[in-house]
Amino acid sequence: MKSQLKVIKNPPELCIECGACTKHCEFLTKYDINLLDFSKRKDLAFSCFLCDECYKVCPKDISGNEIALKHREQIKRPFRYLNFLKSPYLYANNSPKKSRELVFFGCNFPGFLPKTTRKIIEILEPLGVDFSIDCCGKPLFEANANFDKTKAHLNELFAAKGVETLILACPNCYHFLKDKVDVKIKTIYEKFEELGLNHEITEEAHIFYPCPERIHKPIFETFKKYVPNFKDSFKDVNCCGLGGLAKSSEPQIAAGYPQAIKDKNLPNLYTYCATCCGNFAKNGVQNIKHFATVMSGVNEAPNTAYLKNVLSLKFYKRSRK
Repeated sequence: MKSQLKVIKNPPELCIECGACTKHCEFLTKYDINLLDFSKRKDLAFSCFLCDECYKVCPKDISGNEIALKHREQIKRPFRYLNFLKSPYLYANNSPKKSRELVFFGCNFPGFLPKTTRKIIEILEPLGVDFSIDCCGKPLFEANANFDKTKAHLNELFAAKGVETLILACPNCYHFLKDKVDVKIKTIYEKFEELGLNHEITEEAHIFYPCPERIHKPIFETFKKYVPNFKDSFKDVNCCGLGGLAKSSEPQIAAGYPQAIKDKNLPNLYTYCATCCGNFAKNGVQNIKHFATVMSGVNEAPNTAYLKNVLSLKFYKRSRK
């Protein structure tokens, strides 16, 4: 119950060194440290996956995510490829077309779920809803690199198009952009609800919650009633392995997360994060279902031909109507 009420993140100096954070984090366990220790280890800034499982269990409401980001503000890493790819986003697809509502796919949703992306466009385009394939800026923010440029680009894009509401397909985009853009936001599931597209999933659904939904689950709440037999079966797996730009610093930990999912061998693994879908599929996890592809009737398995997918959608042409 306590985790549902967390809203404040306290400084690490309040740590009582109870060890709860270490017990629930492979990174902290590896280095035999707690959050207070981590606050003194700038050298480990990019070893944290930013999942905030430590914050979820901390009796003093201290966040490892926040500690890592503060460390990163003081450490300059070039991240040349990340900047080249994301600032501006190399595979973006935007238009000057006016649209009061705009479905914003982010980067990885089109990359791993190309058929579902096209289907959502086909559903919404006749209703006057344009789409944007672009980077929300979260990876740049986490790398402490050029996020302000992306933020300005997005706000200028939305203003020029007359956007009043963003429809978000990605949980990372949703949680990251909600206080950074000058428009209202809603989930793709709320839009599906308006259109009568959401339908009940009666099978037992083992849900892997995306990192930003681990404590409060506002996105899941928008369609929870359609999943009466959901199971929270992955409480001991903190991340899909791609969180927080930590994979290069901690490859063994990163590989261990999808392996832990694979070892459980549960049927009907559901999530609502395309990044999680794609990384699990790349690592041999079976039976992965993304709620958006099920709700839209596509029932697409994660497609790991990422480059081919983003290139094809970069040049996806809008209707002239």
